Amino acid sequence: MLTKDIIGKLSLEQREVLAKAEFFKSQRRQKLFEQARGRDWRSRYFPLYIFCVCLVFIGMFCFNLFDCQKSPVICYLLIGIVLASVVRFEIARTNRRVDALLELLDLDRMEREDQKMQTDPKVG
Repeated sequence: MLTKDIIGKLSLEQREVLAKAEFFKSQRRQKLFEQARGRDWRSRYFPLYIFCVCLVFIGMFCFNLFDCQKSPVICYLLIGIVLASVVRFEIARTNRRVDALLELLDLDRMEREDQKMQTDPKVG
């Protein structure tokens, strides 16, 4: 762990490099937290996609495109395809969230090991 005394002894350029590294590290953690919580842009717009698809199907049925009122099999087929893709996207979203959690766990482990090495009197 870097203390104020050690940082005070560094030159101005070294402090700037250290500050940038810490900034990028905290920015990466923040993005991973947002992704793990499901607050990234993909998760926010996901309900909008489902709503738009439902509007398309309602429009197809109301305007009788492809004779949907006589034989609704076409609508059922399209709805099945859309539902399958929705399930696939939901699984992919869950996998992204789990990956973000695992990456956060790895970062925490590396940080704990670094702190342990810096405070260990046997090292250096």
